[in-house]
Amino acid sequence: MKAVRGALIGSAFLLATATSGFAQDMTSWIPYGFYVRGDVGGAFGQKVTYTDTNPGSALCGVCSGSIPASTGNSVLFGGGIGYRFNPMFRTDLTIDYIPSLHASGTAVGGGPLVAGETDQVDISSLVGMANGYLDLNGFMPHTFGGFQPYVDFGVGLAHNELGTATGKLSPALGALPFSQTGADRTNFAWGAGAGIGYALTPNLTLDIAYKYLDLGATRTGTSITALGATGAVTAAKSNDLTAHTVTLGLRWAFGAPPASPPPVAAPPAPPPAVAAPAQQMFIVFFEFDKSALTADGKKVVDAAAAAFKSGKSGVAIAGYTDLAGTQQYNLALSKRRAETVKAALVKDGVPAAAIDEAWHGKENPRVPTANGVREPQNRRVEITM
Repeated sequence: MKAVRGALIGSAFLLATATSGFAQDMTSWIPYGFYVRGDVGGAFGQKVTYTDTNPGSALCGVCSGSIPASTGNSVLFGGGIGYRFNPMFRTDLTIDYIPSLHASGTAVGGGPLVAGETDQVDISSLVGMANGYLDLNGFMPHTFGGFQPYVDFGVGLAHNELGTATGKLSPALGALPFSQTGADRTNFAWGAGAGIGYALTPNLTLDIAYKYLDLGATRTGTSITALGATGAVTAAKSNDLTAHTVTLGLRWAFGAPPASPPPVAAPPAPPPAVAAPAQQMFIVFFEFDKSALTADGKKVVDAAAAAFKSGKSGVAIAGYTDLAGTQQYNLALSKRRAETVKAALVKDGVPAAAIDEAWHGKENPRVPTANGVREPQNRRVEITM
């Protein structure tokens, strides 16, 4: 377990000192689609409460009591496959294996034949879950850079294997050594937690996560052996098993990040002897969810201002977005883009009174796509004169 804790501490140091060139707004480049993941970590602070109710036991008549117990820590190994739908939501199917929980405790209650009985047993769990994740970057763009904080919840099944329980019966019976057979049990399981990822590259993410797991019940068998004799018990010991887990993992996304739009070259100014065309259009492209001019966009604005000064009139600008996000958000984003271009034109000498400004959000895409699809050619402002 020291090695597990060391790995977790080391990963925290890595997150604090990483210098990846991808520390930017995650929503602008993270790939959508399928991903795979692998995890290693530890299970800590498990609490097991045995309920020992054996009326009519062959060895002690009526035996009933409870054994509050806690377990030692265990390593954890896991992996899975998932799918990211958008910047806010992803889901995956995971399998985790917790191989070596060691539960022990001393019975209380149940009269002199049970009080003071000691038990110890090994438990292993194989847990399969369907998990859903909410990534906070999707709600708060431009906030976390390359970090990806999230919360998650999962449901599934846990197959708990209880080894042979050993211990000593109540001191009233002379602290008689005994063993009781174990049993396998598959239960409904659930878990909830939170974590943070860091993008090492657009496709590779390092995760540190905490998750609380409720793994359901385990049961012993219905026979007990003491002094070489085996007798039946009419009710088996049962327990509820929970765990706090901390894991370090890697996620590899198979999709490709969105490509940057190609720059649009400014058209040459028309020669003096040739009449200007009746209408001329310039297109300024923007990065995903951004309204600031890129270097290429500034060149296009400068060319449009030069064209206006050469004899153009009636400047109209219209802002647009791609089809990712809501229409309300995109209307505001396209307005900011149009205002950015207008301000740049005015700075270049175009009178503000000569500019007719409009914005349309997701309407009239330059490249038709399905709703929710990010398309660089649709993130634009058109300048017409």
